[in-house]
Amino acid sequence: MRYRTPGAIGIVAAAALLLTSCAVQTAPTAPSGDSSTASKTLASVPGFSLSDGVIHVGEMTALSGPIAPSANEQVAGQQAYYDIVNAKGGIAGKYPVKVTTADNQYNPQLAVQEYQRIKDQVVMLSGILGDASTEALLPILKQNKAVALPSTQSSRFTAQENLGMTFTSYQSNVWNALSYLFEKGRISKSSTVCSMVQADQSGQARQDALEHAGKELGFTVGPKTEFAPTDTAFTAQIQTLKTAKCDLVVFGGANGNVPNVVAAATQLDYAPIWETEFFSIAQSFKDTDIATYLKDNFVITGLAGDLDDTSIEGIKLLTEKLGKTPTMQNVYGFMQAITATTILEKAVQLGDLSGAGLMKAMDGIEKIEYLGLNGDMTYGPVAKRLQPDTSSIFSYDPTAPGSLKALTAQYVAPKGRGPGF
Repeated sequence: MRYRTPGAIGIVAAAALLLTSCAVQTAPTAPSGDSSTASKTLASVPGFSLSDGVIHVGEMTALSGPIAPSANEQVAGQQAYYDIVNAKGGIAGKYPVKVTTADNQYNPQLAVQEYQRIKDQVVMLSGILGDASTEALLPILKQNKAVALPSTQSSRFTAQENLGMTFTSYQSNVWNALSYLFEKGRISKSSTVCSMVQADQSGQARQDALEHAGKELGFTVGPKTEFAPTDTAFTAQIQTLKTAKCDLVVFGGANGNVPNVVAAATQLDYAPIWETEFFSIAQSFKDTDIATYLKDNFVITGLAGDLDDTSIEGIKLLTEKLGKTPTMQNVYGFMQAITATTILEKAVQLGDLSGAGLMKAMDGIEKIEYLGLNGDMTYGPVAKRLQPDTSSIFSYDPTAPGSLKALTAQYVAPKGRGPGF
């Protein structure tokens, strides 16, 4: 059976969640043929008590610090989806979801401390912000037989039975973007394509995709330059890229890096195509001196399409719930809540909200769909799981919602998914 996500606001009592146009459900009848409700066998576990029926989930994110504004938008996106579910009674129509937040400040050591604080209060983590925090928590999650949903695109986490993924991988986003630009003639076999990425595994993931694209599309792969997330001076990297005559640079960094990167590039009169992801772009950039450079040179991957396009069901629901046009970070959180809710629905159906029960639930879900916000996430046994292979591609436009104007939505490279992507 194909498991799909809840979406529009028609959640029927006890077992299924019905949508408007998508008619999607997350809790079909029990696979054993036993139609008895899960509540007869469901037991209290840390984060869930039968006495009040509330399912508590944890959101580990940067509630304070420089990336707090975007992190809080993710929290708001998650809450918006849970509010939709709770308005009709909650998971399986009877168990409302409540979010407990924890502040890791984008710091893996703090993530471990905060997890120890809340682990007995929640059935799962519906988000862990940051690759490093996910890496730090993974051994503890394994020891505790606990489940978490990383707020990351790292494909190396897909094969971990304790982790539930949601998003297109870093590799697929780079591969799709380069394929799109090649298809549109903005790069060619005569181009030199380089990278400027964080000196970590997320940077290497982007580099792997760049090298794959070079082999498949025939362009020259130029220098790889690296930086640390806290770096503020980028003249050396920009000089290397300019000297190598890089026509396009795959950039892997946060929005806190971008103003200094653009300043260095402008000072050196260097204006290649920059390919990056949406979390490199802050809404505040539209009112700064870098806006024109971004508009002229940046190509950005993300989710959904235009953020005011309410023909996309997920955008419509999120807009209605927030009462305003969502940000891409809102969409990110909304999608993670769809993943969490689907897993919880299946776990309730199977009668077990423990960590082991949640892992069994993930094994029993075939695919999760995201209301037009992205491609499907393939679940099932961990060896068969695949992240979505779609990327929406945007130009920078300070007049558009989120400063992102869709060039194409749900694009897949014509040559298909790359190896391990």
